[in-house]
Amino acid sequence: MDKETGCNVDACAACDCGCTSCGGAEESNFNARMQELYQQGQTAVMLAECAQELAGDPEHSDAFFWRGVVAAVTSDFKQALADYTKAIELNDTKASYYSYRGSAYAMLDDIKNAVLDYSKAMLYNPQDWVNYANRGVLYLNNGMTEHAIDDFNKAIELEPEDLGSYLHRGDAYAARNLFSVAIADYSKVLDKFPEETEALLKRGQAYYELSLHDEALADYNKVIELEPDNIQAIAIRASVYLGQGKLIEAIADFTRAIELDPQDSRPYFFRGIAYAAQQSYDQAIADFTRSADLNPNNALAYHNKALCCEMQKQDNEAIAAYQKFLQLADPEAPEAAHARERLQALGADAGGNDIQ
Repeated sequence: MDKETGCNVDACAACDCGCTSCGGAEESNFNARMQELYQQGQTAVMLAECAQELAGDPEHSDAFFWRGVVAAVTSDFKQALADYTKAIELNDTKASYYSYRGSAYAMLDDIKNAVLDYSKAMLYNPQDWVNYANRGVLYLNNGMTEHAIDDFNKAIELEPEDLGSYLHRGDAYAARNLFSVAIADYSKVLDKFPEETEALLKRGQAYYELSLHDEALADYNKVIELEPDNIQAIAIRASVYLGQGKLIEAIADFTRAIELDPQDSRPYFFRGIAYAAQQSYDQAIADFTRSADLNPNNALAYHNKALCCEMQKQDNEAIAAYQKFLQLADPEAPEAAHARERLQALGADAGGNDIQ
């Protein structure tokens, strides 16, 4: 199917078949001309020719449609919406009009109308897999994973080579904690494109969720080999190393993540955990302090810092950190009970006063 014209007949843009997508030869030739200009990026010429068509025929629905396409290219989605709507008013059975207007609604975060338009496009052209794929993404992004899976299934049925739907269906399965099925979908993408880093990252995460750490590491290693500065892969690989007790490797990766983004509090926090496990308490205290500076609401950074301060016999610093932790933490959290016990043992209370 030609996505620009909404036609299902091969080479139909230049024919005179008279179908609802193509109309007569004159209309088909106009669409073929617009598509050619669109592919060449000649949007100014497109606008001029649309204006010329509308001057001669103010009810030329395809001229409004293509003018909407140009508006969308420039991210003027409100104008695109207006033009697509006018095209639909003039010809309300053309699937591509609804499909493109659905995309404009989606870009304007009007999810309800976007879903309605994709559904209307399916009514007039039930064989266009793109509408199922697009509606599936909307469902996925709005937490309606069961509906998303149904749409991606249909998109794949109509177009088995649509690897994007495999990737997104994998995301929907992962969101439902069906990680083994998600891995199968990500692997389908990687069978065709073994260096697709997004699929590698997602499959690595799914492996990690299933505690298949060696498989997860293999995927993250591949991503980092392809993109040495991919901070997401570096940080997640560091977490895998940490979970495996490979402290030296974890610290190296967290350090690299910090180099790439010094303002992110998370690598400092987790590197602090690795340093504490290594009994490098001064380094751990420094990292928990920095993590708390960058994210003052991270209660556990204060709790972990207090633990390390105690190990270094820095009682005043431990008291201050426990007290700050209690200001932020859920009073019912297990760490809160521990903090209160430690403050009492250190001769202080939760409010910062010495116990007489």
